[in-house]
Amino acid sequence: MKVLVLVTLGLVALAAARPSDIIDFEEDHMEHEQEGVPGTAVEGEYSWVAPDGNEYYVKYVADRFGYRIVEDNVLPEFRDAKPDGEMAEDDDDDDAAEFRADEDEEDDD
Repeated sequence: MKVLVLVTLGLVALAAARPSDIIDFEEDHMEHEQEGVPGTAVEGEYSWVAPDGNEYYVKYVADRFGYRIVEDNVLPEFRDAKPDGEMAEDDDDDDAAEFRADEDEEDDD
């Protein structure tokens, strides 16, 4: 009888220690799954379909070290503020060349 109680308690402890689903959400164009121990450590992933039809996903871990993205296919996009598409670095080179030309003209005077 004692063995049966110990085995039962062991199975209950094992089931309680296993990561459990915390979030399991799915709709037409988005999904979020998360498992672990709430307030201690979780891992999960979420995905969505953007208006352009591309599917993006993020896999993450959140624990005592913070929230960390483990894997994703979401890349930040750099948008240039200049209407002609020139990079700001090119402007710096042009400005430097103009500055040098101005200095040369002053030296000639």
